Amino acid sequence: MVYLYAFMKKLFFIFSLFCSFIATSQGSAHEKGQILIQLEAGTDPIAFIRNFETSEGLSILKFQELSKIAGIYQVIFTEENLDLDQLIKLFYSYTEIQAAQKNHLLTIRETIPTDTLFAQQWFHKNTGQTGGVIDADIDTPEAWDITTGGTTTHNDSIVVCIIEGGGVDITHIDIKENVWHNYAEIPNNGIDDDNNGYIDDFDGWNVSTLADDVGFGSHGTRVTGMVGGKGNNVTGISGVNWDVKLMIVKGQVASNEASVIAAYNYPLVMRKKYNETFGQEGAFVVVTNSSWGIDGGNPANAPLWCAMYDTMGTYGILSVAATTNNNSNIDVVGDLPTTCSSQYLIAATMTNADDVRANSGYGPINVDLAAPGSGVLLPIPGNLYVSTNGTSFASPCVAGAVALTYSAPCTEFITYVKNDPSGAALAMKDYILSSVDIIAALSGEVGTGGRLNVKSAIDSLLANCTLSACNQPYNLHGDNITDTTGLFTWDGFSTDYLFYIQENGGSTIEIPIISQNTLNIDTLSPCTNYTIWTRAICGLDTSANSYPYNFTTDGCCNNPDLILDDQAYDSLYISWNPILYATEYDVRYRKQGETLWEATLTDTVSPIVLGGLDTCATYEVQIKTLCTDSTHGFSNSFLFATIGCGVCYELDYCEVIGGNSATEWIDSIVVNGAISKTGPNGGWYESTAVLTGLIQGQTYPVFLKPGYSGTIFTERFSLWIDVDQNGIFDASEAFISNVTTTSQISTTIDIPLAALNGVTKMRIGMNGTANPAICPTASFWGEYEDYCVYIGADAGVDENELEVSLYPNPFNNEIFVSSVYPIEQIMVFSADGKLVVSKTGSTKSINLSQLEKGIYIVHLQINNQTVVRKIVKQ
Repeated sequence: MVYLYAFMKKLFFIFSLFCSFIATSQGSAHEKGQILIQLEAGTDPIAFIRNFETSEGLSILKFQELSKIAGIYQVIFTEENLDLDQLIKLFYSYTEIQAAQKNHLLTIRETIPTDTLFAQQWFHKNTGQTGGVIDADIDTPEAWDITTGGTTTHNDSIVVCIIEGGGVDITHIDIKENVWHNYAEIPNNGIDDDNNGYIDDFDGWNVSTLADDVGFGSHGTRVTGMVGGKGNNVTGISGVNWDVKLMIVKGQVASNEASVIAAYNYPLVMRKKYNETFGQEGAFVVVTNSSWGIDGGNPANAPLWCAMYDTMGTYGILSVAATTNNNSNIDVVGDLPTTCSSQYLIAATMTNADDVRANSGYGPINVDLAAPGSGVLLPIPGNLYVSTNGTSFASPCVAGAVALTYSAPCTEFITYVKNDPSGAALAMKDYILSSVDIIAALSGEVGTGGRLNVKSAIDSLLANCTLSACNQPYNLHGDNITDTTGLFTWDGFSTDYLFYIQENGGSTIEIPIISQNTLNIDTLSPCTNYTIWTRAICGLDTSANSYPYNFTTDGCCNNPDLILDDQAYDSLYISWNPILYATEYDVRYRKQGETLWEATLTDTVSPIVLGGLDTCATYEVQIKTLCTDSTHGFSNSFLFATIGCGVCYELDYCEVIGGNSATEWIDSIVVNGAISKTGPNGGWYESTAVLTGLIQGQTYPVFLKPGYSGTIFTERFSLWIDVDQNGIFDASEAFISNVTTTSQISTTIDIPLAALNGVTKMRIGMNGTANPAICPTASFWGEYEDYCVYIGADAGVDENELEVSLYPNPFNNEIFVSSVYPIEQIMVFSADGKLVVSKTGSTKSINLSQLEKGIYIVHLQINNQTVVRKIVKQ
């Protein structure tokens, strides 16, 4: 019934989006100059936002991660008065964006208390003590006959996360014993001891101060007391749970949506760790509570906020949210977060002691149920108590019921939780919603037509539970699995078990396990699929089967990954990790683009050297593993390149970070007559072409010109050349330093005699506000451009100085050399400066059939000189 209701809710949400968008979407208050974005999985956030800033010409003041798991980030622009609707459209034009929205302001769901202190908490057991309707309550005393909360049947400490703007008085006498602490963290040592991404998060987390100072708000103290005020302690009041762990996240200090997403991320991280470590780390967070929101909010404008409920639900966390305290139909006027369509969200409105909705929001599509919230007695800071009103307290009443139901004595359900957290969360939501007390006054006002009844929810869960004294094991998994061995571990409630193993779907073997819950097996078959499960032995009885665990042993005749250990001008050094049971490895290689394999090495061992290769060439390498009885054929190709292309191509020069060319950029450069005019390039342009040739000891003219989108600014230029070819631009390699202009620089550079021969890197930097740094790392207005240049005595050699000729020219496959002096070396460069062929020793010809059609530059080393010739392949 509830699943059909949830489906209808989604359909109505799509329809109502169009009806209410104009009226409600843009009227919600929001932070100026801020957008929240969700990036597609795999997107580099820093690279994206830098590209966005420079491409769109928008200055970003701050870029902050809110949830790494969900991929959500906050973008704060320098200019506050931006058209955010247009900005959202602009973000959506990028394929990396999954969702974008404004950063809406929130309001606490609280009606200011006016009633005097009550002596009783009618919402637990209503006897008419406040003049209300008898039994208009949630039946907690009856539920407490079954459980008072605290832990699951598997001894998990149940955790409720309270998200609160003003925090909680965690020293209150009725709260302090139930406050959750992160005991994996050493307080105040400045270290992230549990490696969860949060430093010193012992008492919880404050997303504003980035510390664990989570006190001291009145509203949050009341909310927390409803969930888990300590029960049966002869003091004050009792929450829905006598014993439960209350995780406090102080989330909305800045009263904006970004802090909400950041706050939700904390319980998400902790539950994810709990699941992945089988309860050894993290926290078993089952539900979050949100007693705040946006009146009239539209989920179409808050896709990231709404998406967090789905993300948390994937890991097993339900979320409960309070609807508005206005007497309005939120299906029509909107509301956040209660109109979010996530199936993991429960939206609550409030009732009073007469079982009547008390001046609060309603809507049969988006409000799931009602719960007591008017005139409820709850704690406030200072070890005091007050009668208070608001949906803010109906919501934690439901969250407390979720936590209490998780403590019901049903091991079968908790085993389900361990195997399928998200599925179990949806089942829990169904138990809560399908077990409400149907109230005539709520018909047509909430989706279920009823008010919360926690006793009925527990009864509903137990009715679907196979109660047995012999409970099934759980958390079955394998470690250190090899070809023939494996260590298998599980948890359970017995001392003796039956272990079952099935090979490749065949017959099943049963192994009795006495007085332990682990099993070492050393008789497995290599490269075989197995399924295992366990059963508990309880005297003469046995439990149901545990959830199965599947694995494959090592020993398959797979092809290993090839590893490049080293590369030289004419050779590659390659290795691989051995494959178990391999009897032989065959390796073959060819130059990239060729159709025939150049060579195949059979029955070889790691490592190998592929020699006699061309300089500055890329090769495809494949490997084939042969085993006694099987082979998978050759692997896919691994691409490796020999060196010799020049340091401009082979060394990793420092990056240029933070350039913004929206208003000013390098328009053109001229070096030794070679011109490059690229316009704005997002702050950094990297060319792979050889711009020009330079000779040691010579002087060359340089012209540098800035470009502008409008206003003309004064620009500062610098130019560096890595003349010692070590991959670093040293201060001594600055040939132009901080020269200013508004139009064009006309100057010269002198190439030192000590400059090394070869293709090296030249960098030109332009900064509009400061002297250009060699390797900028902070934001700046301007642009950098990198080029390759060739340095060597042959860069300007006249072709007629030596009697050398190459023929035929143009040529097809082979070219011949005519020279009165012996040829010492021939090097052939492509038009973009890459060395494509190198041959040493006396020769009269060279085969260039492998080259593409085009122009090439040939360097011939003759009589201690270098001769340069142009050739054309046709």
